[in-house]
Order: sequence, then structure tokens, then C-alpha cells
Amino acid sequence: AALIVGAVLSATEQHADLGTLVCDMEPETIVASDPGILENLKLCPALTGAQRDALNAVLLEGDTVYRDPSSWDLWTLQNLGPLVLSLNQTTLSLVAKAAREAFSRSIAAAY
Repeated sequence: AALIVGAVLSATEQHADLGTLVCDMEPETIVASDPGILENLKLCPALTGAQRDALNAVLLEGDTVYRDPSSWDLWTLQNLGPLVLSLNQTTLSLVAKAAREAFSRSIAAAY
């Protein structure tokens, strides 16, 4: 099933209907899919370590709606939603310190 889903995602940008099916995708399929897959990955209750690595690889390419991590601001971090919990040190190190601090303050203010 994951291979079929991967083929569909590689061939089209229209995958909103797949929902949480992407949660079972292999990391290689995530990397090979349209970057819009990130929106579906937000629906996953948890990602494996390998899926998190794939997510970071996709983000580091900068070809997503979020652009290059060095251009991220508070809005971008907030719009990443639950995916922000899967960011690794390499990705986070590219985000401006001011944006990271503003995000931390927004989390603290919310709680």
C-alpha cells in the first residue's frame, strides 16, 4: 500500500485525500514525494526517527511552501504546527535566533 501511495504522491500534487495514509510511508517515499506531503505529515500522531530524518531532508532542500529554513520567522514556525517537534539540530541551526526565541515565547504565552 505504501508503494502505491508513494507512486501517487510522486505523480501528483493533489494528495489531500490521502490523509493519514502518509503516516506509514517509508522515508525514501517521503523524500521522493511532492513537498506538499508535509501538510499530510502534520496529521500523523508520531513519526519514526527515519521519517523525521526524511522530513528534515525535504525541509532543508527549501523547495516547500516554507522555503529555506534560514528565511523562517515566527509565522513559519507556527505554521509548521506539530512538524516543528521533528526538526533536528541541523535544520534548527539555520533558523534565525530571533525567530526561535519568538517561537519559544509564543509557546510559553500559550501555556
